[in-house]
Amino acid sequence: MSDKQKERNPNKTQGLVFFKPNVQEEVGEKELYPFEKVDQENKIKLEYSFKPFGEHYLYSILLINQSSAPITEVKIKVKFPEFLTLKRCAPPLINIPTTMEEKGKKQINIEYDEFNENSKRQINLHFAPLLVKKSGEIRTFVTFVNNKDYVRVLNSEPVEINVEKVEITPKIIPSFQITKILQVPGIKKAMKSFGISTNLEVDLSFYFNIVEQMFRSYDFQLIAKDINKNIIWYFGTDIETQKDILVIGQLVSNKVEIIASSQNHDLIISLLTQITNDFKDRILRRGIVNSIDDIHELECKYCGAILPYFPDKGESIECQNCKYEQVLW
Repeated sequence: MSDKQKERNPNKTQGLVFFKPNVQEEVGEKELYPFEKVDQENKIKLEYSFKPFGEHYLYSILLINQSSAPITEVKIKVKFPEFLTLKRCAPPLINIPTTMEEKGKKQINIEYDEFNENSKRQINLHFAPLLVKKSGEIRTFVTFVNNKDYVRVLNSEPVEINVEKVEITPKIIPSFQITKILQVPGIKKAMKSFGISTNLEVDLSFYFNIVEQMFRSYDFQLIAKDINKNIIWYFGTDIETQKDILVIGQLVSNKVEIIASSQNHDLIISLLTQITNDFKDRILRRGIVNSIDDIHELECKYCGAILPYFPDKGESIECQNCKYEQVLW
């Protein structure tokens, strides 16, 4: 019953009582939107993108409902090669399990009961390579039930991903040019930060020496070294792409940090993947830790920012970027 009907005096409307059901029915029919008559063909769209992001890759999925009716039973499947690992996703509170559906590939399953009319939803998936000299593809498959109870399917085109092994030839530059290199248009920078939990008494300079040994083993050229601040700069050129790359190793706040800068972002990701695996392997082979799990990558699990220091076991640490608190180990 409408508000106007509620305000009427019952004593004055007794003569119209037989017409009330017809009035209510007409109002109800006007208020009900005939969703089943909405044309949803070509109005449910899937968009996606894949790009380097920091020391890993960002795969974004955007599902758009441009129609005037909702869709239901929305199921999103993302298939990706097993040499990638899902670091995190956004929105950050989405819990996405990863399954192995076929040999060499993993799959993520995301489901929504209903997807409202004239709305859109974006999911950002952050993938990091586990190995180099690998190639594969990422694809997205979407199924949903439209307003006429028909199942519809949307598929993305495959996105190719190649993680090449980096081979360096040394290149000499004066140390005063380091700042200029970091200011070159289009320059990209990414960082890996590690904390090592061990029962042994290990001086941080030990880890610093390992980083320097790694840089030399890749044929980088030493540009500058500051013993007091525990920081080194090495420079070289990638043989395949002919792109220059600057690598920096440093000790800060009980952390081992490695920074790479280049105009080729894919080159940075490949190199940091190699260095990460090499660094962990060298620490493990020297008996400093009992397991790779004792070497912690100090990234915020919500936004990916580098954490300010290596916390003690069980200690809660706040990310300076997103302000989320978390226990690292």
